[in-house]
Amino acid sequence: MGRTKRGDLPQTPKPSVSGSQTGPMDEFLHAPCGPDPSSPTSKMAPTSPASTCSTADTTTLADIGAELKRMAKKMVTKDDLTHLTNNIYEAIKSEVNGLKAEIKAQEHRIQQVEKRAQTTEDHSTATDTALKRQGTLILAMRRQLEDQDNRSRRNNIRRGKI
Repeated sequence: MGRTKRGDLPQTPKPSVSGSQTGPMDEFLHAPCGPDPSSPTSKMAPTSPASTCSTADTTTLADIGAELKRMAKKMVTKDDLTHLTNNIYEAIKSEVNGLKAEIKAQEHRIQQVEKRAQTTEDHSTATDTALKRQGTLILAMRRQLEDQDNRSRRNNIRRGKI
């Protein structure tokens, strides 16, 4: 794997002075347009008659104009885009309005639930306060009952000793 000397490298072919180069690729690069009757039978599929190598343009200006008109009819216009945009806008607007109505209905229901919850909470607080008050009153009545019971016993004891 040493370096090769300049003299060992193959030389690039120089163009011929005569101007006509012939080589193995010329028959492929400069092939005739149609089938060559002198060539042996080709192994390739036959080409369609429309694919000829003629440089003559067979289309006319009328054909091109008709084709352009046909293509222009298929193209989307500004009015089409405006109409499509308006349809999409209206569909989105109606959907948003429907969602707004649903949200308002939900807000109303939430307000009713919050009002009921507040009423229940207020009632519960009032009930708790009344229960505590009743508890203290019952305790006071129990003490008073015990006091009366004790006084009654003391009075009974005094009567018995007389």
